[in-house]
Amino acid sequence: MNRLEAIRLVIDNLSGDELIIHANGAMSRESFFCRDRRENFYLLGSMGLASSVALGVALHQPQGKVIVLDGDGNILMGLGNLALIGALRPENLIHLVLDNQAYGTTGDQPTISPDIPFYKIAQAAGYREAYLIDQENKLQKVFSESLSGLGPVFIQIKVSQEVSKTCPRIPYSARKIKERFMSVFK
Repeated sequence: MNRLEAIRLVIDNLSGDELIIHANGAMSRESFFCRDRRENFYLLGSMGLASSVALGVALHQPQGKVIVLDGDGNILMGLGNLALIGALRPENLIHLVLDNQAYGTTGDQPTISPDIPFYKIAQAAGYREAYLIDQENKLQKVFSESLSGLGPVFIQIKVSQEVSKTCPRIPYSARKIKERFMSVFK
């Protein structure tokens, strides 16, 4: 499974009103390509901060599910966010880390993720559930169950470095992304 396939599986399993915070770069572009939604918040920069933004949204919008699509390079830059999320334990947060063992947006330089069990760190930090997944059918099952369960849930998904499609840049300004996203808050 590559990153685009994993993102498509996640998006295809949404019921419609879940809020998704996307890590910067290829993650945002691939999700935009799969299905643009007002409920998607694309970080255009701010590497390593998707989980911080998602935590803030989850605490502010406790009635709805908040999903963060993160990468292994991003999580390495914001590793302290796992402890913060684990300590605050937002029940509506699902944290997905698509781990391709590379900084995909900056030229596929290798990360140290093969040596770092992110899911074990999340579990030790206080996430309610933490998984390591490398098969599409297991992702389908765990993600579907997470949508109806309590969080925070952490899912580290091993994906290939294969890029199956060049996805276009997001055509919205940062202001437009913010305005679209905030318009769905209840």
